[in-house]
Amino acid sequence: MILITRPKEQSKNLETILGLKGYKTYLESLYKIKYFKTKVSHNKNNYYIFPSIHSVQSLINSKQIKKFREANILVIGKKVKQALIIAGCKKIILTSIDSETLIKKIKKPKFKNHNFIYLCSNIVNTDFLKKTEKYQISLQTKVIYKTIPAIKFRNKLINNLKLGNISGATFLSKLATDTFLSLLSRYNCLSTAREIPIYCISKRVAASFTQVNFKFVYIASTPNEDALIKSIKKKHFS
Repeated sequence: MILITRPKEQSKNLETILGLKGYKTYLESLYKIKYFKTKVSHNKNNYYIFPSIHSVQSLINSKQIKKFREANILVIGKKVKQALIIAGCKKIILTSIDSETLIKKIKKPKFKNHNFIYLCSNIVNTDFLKKTEKYQISLQTKVIYKTIPAIKFRNKLINNLKLGNISGATFLSKLATDTFLSLLSRYNCLSTAREIPIYCISKRVAASFTQVNFKFVYIASTPNEDALIKSIKKKHFS
């Protein structure tokens, strides 16, 4: 049984595809999203970075996305780009596969004098922010949604972990990784869980697992859901 750790709404596609491939899945959301309704100002001279689908959804929910239909936009991820296009945003300047690639692009001379607004969660990619400082990129963060980590496992998951029923787990965010490890320790399941094959969307998401000596940690070839699914080793579920 493969553990999926995303919120229910964002897990549907992953559950469906894994199901079609013959895998049993178990959903345990390790965080939830709260979208803010606060007003977000727009300046036609700024460049707006959308690092996640939740950045888009927050502005849709608060009925502010129309302000950004002519804005200069930079995107992390194809699905985020697709959501913005569907919402009517026309000036998507560039799309990057991850934050590391985005840094490489915006540190170039053509973006030197631009101001960037990072539309994000209360929990931010600190590595990304440090690199913007390092390269003297003018960037402001604007928190437009809140990411709330789970404070406990459901009893069903605890039992499945202790009985060895979890034969794989997927992680698409660093917060999910850190929350999972923290709760494993709380419920005395860490030593057992170290034998579970772990599938991560990126090196950053996987780092904490390797630091605490998980035996099988696999990283998607590119940071997207399709590549994550392809990284799953069928031998673990035979």
